[in-house]
Amino acid sequence: MRPTLLTLALLASCGGGAGTAPPTTTPDAGSLPIAAADAAVDEPGWEVTLSRTWALKADGLTVGDREVVVRVVAPADATLVRAAVDDGPARHAARGADGAWSVALSVAELPPGEHAVRVASGDSAAAVATRPLQVSFAVYVVVSTDWDNTRFADPFLRRIEALREHHPALVYSHFFAPFHYTDPMVTDAREAEIEAWVKAQRDQHGDELGVHIHGWCHFVSAAGVTCRTQPAYAPDDTSGYVTVMAAYTVEEMSAQLRYAVRLFGEHGLGRPTSFRAGGWTADLGTFRALDATGFTVDSSAMRPDRIGSWRGYLLYSWNETNWAGITDTTQPYYPSDTLITEGAPARPMRLLEVPDNGILVDYITGPAMVAVYEANAPEGRPVARPTLFQVGFHPPNFSTAYQQRMETALTHVDEHLASADRGPAVYARISDLTRVWR
Repeated sequence: MRPTLLTLALLASCGGGAGTAPPTTTPDAGSLPIAAADAAVDEPGWEVTLSRTWALKADGLTVGDREVVVRVVAPADATLVRAAVDDGPARHAARGADGAWSVALSVAELPPGEHAVRVASGDSAAAVATRPLQVSFAVYVVVSTDWDNTRFADPFLRRIEALREHHPALVYSHFFAPFHYTDPMVTDAREAEIEAWVKAQRDQHGDELGVHIHGWCHFVSAAGVTCRTQPAYAPDDTSGYVTVMAAYTVEEMSAQLRYAVRLFGEHGLGRPTSFRAGGWTADLGTFRALDATGFTVDSSAMRPDRIGSWRGYLLYSWNETNWAGITDTTQPYYPSDTLITEGAPARPMRLLEVPDNGILVDYITGPAMVAVYEANAPEGRPVARPTLFQVGFHPPNFSTAYQQRMETALTHVDEHLASADRGPAVYARISDLTRVWR
């Protein structure tokens, strides 16, 4: 036989045994916890829905869910409906004009994990219906684009647009090319068309415009720096494009960054705050230059063995050494001024490193990107802390095959979107993550 509220209230008021002083007040029986149901099925005639089945924790960027509304359609003879989360205190539901009952339950203080909303009837302390409730921190999904050049035709832009059309919650973090404005192979007309396009992505869709630098000599020289063509991570290229960016001194890199900021300002692109080095070839000197020129985010850290197609070239060996220890599950961190990788000791930099942990589509298949997401947020379960999943592509080679890989990855993300109450996934701009990892 189920215990009633009156029974539980009397037990609570009687104390634990001889010599125990009775309490001065009797607990409100209606607020007593609701015990789990004897069976995992609802009793007949009870229909329970939640306003959300996934509640997100606040973290500085995500506001977080403070309450979940429970709506109950009860049998006609129900005179009292109560609801609670787990073993917490119950709250009385109110009956609306449509005959349904509803009550708001606080969830802001619940720890991440799997919880249960229990509904009870009248003076019964046992649940007549139970609904699962997941509480989680956000899994932030960053989709970045590396503009190695702007020497490509409109079909590439259409594929970028199509990806967004298929995934409407998507927001891009574009690492745009300041050398777009110094490249002699880009006509004035094309320069204006590309500029208008990236501005539209920012203004109409909220995309971020950050900076991507390859050491093209036409850009480096325009920045007032002597162009270097060595060390180069690929042979037979003297354009500067394949120069290791870490080859430039802090002062030389600072000059390039200041020039990039100037070009962005002159062309109405805004003040960039995020950066990725060409070939991921940033070192501590690059970081110091970024810090000195007002950038707040770098995203050059990567898992070196993902670029296995470069094995035998300097690009592979350089990254293998520089980014040793970066994995699929490496999360944003503040490097120290003496160590570039996570796990650094004291004296962190002000620059947040946001790892490219899902790499770029050139180097990973769609199912492998899904596997990286799952490594960070396994099996659709709640995560105990804010979590990053980043993937991306190069606009200049964004082929239909690469688009399909991205479709596979983002379809999986969409199956876990918080905005659709499917999970903890939230698309985010990369610089906004400084509000989470502080």
